[in-house]
Amino acid sequence: MKKKKRFYLEINLKEEIVEGRPEYSFFARRERTALQDVLEILHHATLNPKIAAISLTIDHLICGWARLSNLRRALQVFRRSGKPIYCFLESGGNPEYYLASVCDQIFMAPAASLHLVGLTAEAFFFRNILDRFGVEPQLQTIGEYKSAAEMFTRTGMSPQAREQWEALLDDHYETFLVAMAESRGLSREEVSAIIDSGPFTVREAVKERLLDGACYQDEVVEKLKEKLGDRIFPLPAAKYPTSDGFFKRLLTFRRPRIAILDVIGTIDSGESRRDRLGRQVAGAETIGKFLDHARDARKIRAVVLRVDSPGGSALASDLIWRKVTLLRKKKPVIASFSDVAASGGYYIAAAASRIYAEPTSITGSIGVLGGKFVARELISRLTIQRESIRRGAHAEYESLFSPFSQAEAGHLEHQLQEFYREDFVKKVADGRKMSEEAVDAVGRGRIWSGCRAKSHELVDEIGGLSEAIEEARKLAQIPDRKKICLLHYYRRRRLREMFMPQVTASALAELLPQSALDWVEFLQQLARNTVLLLLPFDIRIR
Repeated sequence: MKKKKRFYLEINLKEEIVEGRPEYSFFARRERTALQDVLEILHHATLNPKIAAISLTIDHLICGWARLSNLRRALQVFRRSGKPIYCFLESGGNPEYYLASVCDQIFMAPAASLHLVGLTAEAFFFRNILDRFGVEPQLQTIGEYKSAAEMFTRTGMSPQAREQWEALLDDHYETFLVAMAESRGLSREEVSAIIDSGPFTVREAVKERLLDGACYQDEVVEKLKEKLGDRIFPLPAAKYPTSDGFFKRLLTFRRPRIAILDVIGTIDSGESRRDRLGRQVAGAETIGKFLDHARDARKIRAVVLRVDSPGGSALASDLIWRKVTLLRKKKPVIASFSDVAASGGYYIAAAASRIYAEPTSITGSIGVLGGKFVARELISRLTIQRESIRRGAHAEYESLFSPFSQAEAGHLEHQLQEFYREDFVKKVADGRKMSEEAVDAVGRGRIWSGCRAKSHELVDEIGGLSEAIEEARKLAQIPDRKKICLLHYYRRRRLREMFMPQVTASALAELLPQSALDWVEFLQQLARNTVLLLLPFDIRIR
């Protein structure tokens, strides 16, 4: 009897793992992989009897910890189905090894090294350089943990900022240690001691049981065939079909649909776009139109709101919140948190029916900030003379060359307090079925990891995109036996975006450190918006 042909799936994960659909211009095609595509491939491969194993290659990932957790869990499901995963780690640091550790076998080239050294989080402060140039930050925040302004107003962390950063890093590190210990058959204490003795050469890593051997990439396939036999053939992930063809879609158009809508990047008014730094902007106008369409489309039974945003404009966040609220009255809305869903990102998710987060998602930051930078001293040093003619006591309220008067500072504080109490806290309390006092207690600008947010009832479940889709199916009362279609909402890119290379963004990214880019982005946001719902810094843990 002829044996059925079996395959091993070849998956290469390198550089950027992005939310939504990767965007390119014809002049700049940096390696990017869509998280949703990989998750769909792994789901189909798990159920496909012809796929017997995975050959996974990992190299220099640009990816947050929540996305890594989502990928890791999908690989774990595949492995638990009885199919092995052999991994070749081209270069290894903390994120790369965290993902690789779920595999049955891990290999590296003999001359490589494993940079497993523990986690670190950094913050930069610009107060001294602002003083040097004669720029005065006049920023106010509501919530003692709302530390977004500290990078401009202080020369180091406040006790509250340090407290929340320490807790966040503790949660990430604990998740890291436990995951490695379970996968490699070690105790948590053993893993902690091993990390403290890193980094490692490949031979040292093999001795510490972090790797299963030293070999080259072509030799990994031979090791896989030794386990599964010679009659197993490679199938590149790029050629593995997961979506239905045109005729099948035509025949199954009556299937119930679940829509996936991405909220990626800083939240602002107008259309979704990329800013001058090349970063994604979640436009309230674009997202609002998508939510309206999902509400009115009869075939769409539920919506998954995939959030990867540090927040942004309070007004834009409020407009999106309203659209989510209207949609929820007709259909279930499941919020799924990626790496960051904080401040304005959490604000819009509070209106959802249910919220899912990864243990390493960064969320919360229920607080408000606003103000301006005053450059009066700077123009004086440049010997620039300025004269102003005005009508109205507060005509220069937004002027960059006139400091707030006592009355104007009081007006700003009143405006921020009102938004915090009457909008942010009340809407979270209403959406989460909590008292306003309970929301304020976990609010005040404090950031939380996904696991701590769940303990404080800010999220409902720990899980990723796949789990959110299943919850959407359940709340929409779609039977398990009935197949569904996933509908993805994407913004339409203008033709010039595809042909015009982002020269300015690329040059700035090469010339300026990431902290400086964060500064520029903050200034752009503050110039356009009176009130901001923005995460403190762009938090990176590696």
